[in-house]
Amino acid sequence: MSVKTSFLNSKSVIKYLFLFLMIGIYSCDSEKTSDLVGVWEIDQLKISMKTYQNSDSTQVVEVSGKNWEEKMKVRNIQTYYNADGTYHSLHKNLQDSTIYDPAGTWKIVGDSLIIQDTIPKRITYKFKFKVDKTVVEYWGTQDFDQDGKADDEYYSKQLKIKQL
Repeated sequence: MSVKTSFLNSKSVIKYLFLFLMIGIYSCDSEKTSDLVGVWEIDQLKISMKTYQNSDSTQVVEVSGKNWEEKMKVRNIQTYYNADGTYHSLHKNLQDSTIYDPAGTWKIVGDSLIIQDTIPKRITYKFKFKVDKTVVEYWGTQDFDQDGKADDEYYSKQLKIKQL
């Protein structure tokens, strides 16, 4: 009888450990989610496009927030992550007119941020990311040059400019 009770206690302990582990994982994701909600601007960006447009050359785009307008000839992109899981990335020209405003949904799965564009067309991006209150870093491999190969390396560091 004591063996059976010990076994039940072991099962209970394992069940509670699993429950606490899941609560811990959920609270980490919840914390990441609440940290990500807000308006963000790029502080550093580097995209390395291997086999650029199916050629044998590599093209690199590297820009900081400080020289964004000079180098990119547009205002710094402002990405709005809303608490309801929607987002949009506001792109404006130097005259402050909106030139592009993709929108969609976002979610955190483990250590990845998954962004699903729904406007203007359906595209899914998946990035590893690290967020610390007012700084977020993303990195991953995508097909930025649209040559059909997901071989372009992306890194971005963004700063929170406003809490929503």
